[in-house]
Amino acid sequence: MNNKHKLKQKINNLVKKRRFEEIILVCQREKRGFKVLRSLLYASDERVCWAAVEAVAKLMQNWWQNGKKERVREFIRNLFWSMNDESGGIGWFSPQTIAEIIAHIPELLKPYGSMMLYHALEEPPLVKGGLWGIGRLGKRIKEDVEFFKDKVLEVFSSNDPQILGTAAWAMGEVGLKLALPYLEALQGRNELVKIYIEGQFWEKTLNDWATEATKKIKGGLV
Repeated sequence: MNNKHKLKQKINNLVKKRRFEEIILVCQREKRGFKVLRSLLYASDERVCWAAVEAVAKLMQNWWQNGKKERVREFIRNLFWSMNDESGGIGWFSPQTIAEIIAHIPELLKPYGSMMLYHALEEPPLVKGGLWGIGRLGKRIKEDVEFFKDKVLEVFSSNDPQILGTAAWAMGEVGLKLALPYLEALQGRNELVKIYIEGQFWEKTLNDWATEATKKIKGGLV
């Protein structure tokens, strides 16, 4: 087994085990480490992709804190490029990765939060990822969600339960009052929707996601 393959296997195993601090150390020692980690954002195993999203964000936070701010921005720009279908290979997990990086480095909310939202909503394959990004950032991105409210609420016309459930959860996290009629329309629907939240998958019915979101929004109304 050559060194390149060993490195790939090592990082893959660390990502699966969510050993993020060790991943950062490997990427500091091995020049090719970040390239390997970045490639896992395109893995066929969804669990690997999500863990890679978190690992990348933690690495970006480490770079940011250690003065490599331009390197972080350059990577984010690459993520945006991958969200454009002209890039030749769409970055399915790019919106989620950008949102997770912002969650770890709040200073990047402006301008990247609104940019993530705009670009994801413009590309149908990335809508679900953009909605997840809204939910991940919650009230921090509420101003941008309200600015793009028409485009955001348009997603409730989808026939895809996964998009509808993710949208419902996201609106609850943001606390968007305008979403209440759309959430009400989802109540009584029993399609199962799985969403990745804080390191694990949660599976509930559309009704449950919509009901929980409604309670959060109404609870936040003063």
